[in-house]
Amino acid sequence: MIEQNKIFNKKAVLVTGGSRGIGRSICIKFAELGAKVIFSYRKNTSKVKSLQNLNFEGSGQITGLRLPSLKDKDIKIFLKKTKKNYKQINFLINNIGDAIKRSSFLKSNEKLWLDNIEINLFSAVRFSKNLLKIFGKKKIYSIINIGSTAGKNGGQGDSLHYGVAKSALHTLTIGLAKELKNTRVNCVAPSAIDTSFQKRLSSKERIKKIIKSTPAGRIGKVDEVSNVVVFLCSEDSSYVDGEIIYVTGGRV
Repeated sequence: MIEQNKIFNKKAVLVTGGSRGIGRSICIKFAELGAKVIFSYRKNTSKVKSLQNLNFEGSGQITGLRLPSLKDKDIKIFLKKTKKNYKQINFLINNIGDAIKRSSFLKSNEKLWLDNIEINLFSAVRFSKNLLKIFGKKKIYSIINIGSTAGKNGGQGDSLHYGVAKSALHTLTIGLAKELKNTRVNCVAPSAIDTSFQKRLSSKERIKKIIKSTPAGRIGKVDEVSNVVVFLCSEDSSYVDGEIIYVTGGRV
């Protein structure tokens, strides 16, 4: 897709929730291409430490910064601390997201719905707005939101709360792209990907059903998502704006 040169040399990338899964893969891809990567994390785990200890040729590097909560005040503090070390952020990847648990609509409670909207929508709203205010709009080239195929199919009967939150994130992408003239805004919406998210929330039977309904005959890999994210931040995608890019292996 993209030659393994340093196309993001001297560029800075902020990845929210970057210590594991898709976020981790995004961090590594950008650093391999020469970017200075900053990622947020909530708990200082071994995954956080191992990610920061990776070495890259040239200017590529990865640095983590703790974000105690998704409250607006904590995000502002996080971004102000970031600005002390990085004068400009060029790319924002709103990767934080979770379904929390599977539940039918009738068994779901209001807290589950509100928590899903907080994690999947408002994290992106707050990071995007505060980043644009604190760093300025001129050199923030792209914002990428990590959505989900659940935002299109409604959560397949056990995750409507998650599907509605991701659908809202997709709409945020389209609307924000229209408002921001100098910043491209796109969304990458995967189907089931081989991450701890799936291991925690999907039974073996559920995964079997997903694979059966996927023309590719398997679930996806994290690199297959991060490759698309990197492409959408590159000059090769300069005319792609306000789009929801589904990465599903053909699954509807």
